[in-house]
Amino acid sequence: AELQLLSGVHFDLMCFHPYKTVLSYTNDLRSFLKSERGRALATFPGEDEQQHQQPQQKKRPIVGEDLRPMHDDARRIVDDAVVSDIPLLYSPGKIGLAAMMVANENLQKRIKSERGENDSTAGDGDSEKSKRHVIPTIDLLGYVRVRFENYPPEDVSKLLGQINVLCEMLRGLKEGQYNCGNHGVELDKVKVVHKKLKKCKAWGIMKKSGGGDSASGKKKKKKKKRKAEDASDGNIGEGNSDVPPKAKVPKME
Repeated sequence: AELQLLSGVHFDLMCFHPYKTVLSYTNDLRSFLKSERGRALATFPGEDEQQHQQPQQKKRPIVGEDLRPMHDDARRIVDDAVVSDIPLLYSPGKIGLAAMMVANENLQKRIKSERGENDSTAGDGDSEKSKRHVIPTIDLLGYVRVRFENYPPEDVSKLLGQINVLCEMLRGLKEGQYNCGNHGVELDKVKVVHKKLKKCKAWGIMKKSGGGDSASGKKKKKKKKRKAEDASDGNIGEGNSDVPPKAKVPKME
């Protein structure tokens, strides 16, 4: 029934996936963090000390390139999520937001580890490298609370609770949990499923019942039959020595 339904709409489907959610949240963050209220949710390493020493100095504005590492990491997390059971349990919007939160956490851990390595190995090259890879710390939970402040508090708390559970699920995808197809896949089981799918006759049954390309297949068969008949008639007409000409039968009066 599903195959006939898809064939009836010519497989013209509108798919909602978390990739667009990640892009939309990134664009909204880029504009929101430029405001005074949004800029308070993002801090660069060492910025608080500079503000304490020089209160009159303005904070560095957030640009699009500052959000690129989080966007790219979130897309990689979504790559694992879409081949798991998670899209069957949560909506694309929640998956995209949770992927950005997990990506932000991973970036902060990476920054701390790199900062510790730079402190242990002092050098001009390391200091220049750390300056080139400055990534802001963004309070995404605060961002969600501000963006949904017009909604009832119980709805916002319920949403954040679901996002926290979803973040834990996304962290487990690297270990092959939730049937993630990119990690922990047993090739023997995949081969068994592949053999079963090759023996599946669903597509053939659908075509015989009138769906799909059954009409075009019949036309192709007719064309091949006509070509074969034309070729055989041409060989006989050319006077082939191996095939004797047909004798004319006289009419009986």
